[in-house]
Amino acid sequence: MKQNIFTKHPKEVGMNYFEHFCFALMLARKMFFAIFASLIHAIFPFLFTTYTSDTIKKLHDIFSNRLKNYNKN
Repeated sequence: MKQNIFTKHPKEVGMNYFEHFCFALMLARKMFFAIFASLIHAIFPFLFTTYTSDTIKKLHDIFSNRLKNYNKN
């Protein structure tokens, strides 16, 4: 049976298409704001002093928890 290219990866990580879509958009939003904060921080080093590193730590936690939950199944 031919696999659907839109659902293959989401299924591999334990999600349906819509769940994966929402999760990916949430990650994109967090990364976008971290990139924007980094650009502002480059010009004004006194602004957003920990925002990007805090975001990276949060993203690491998100992925670590997803992996733990996925490995349980």
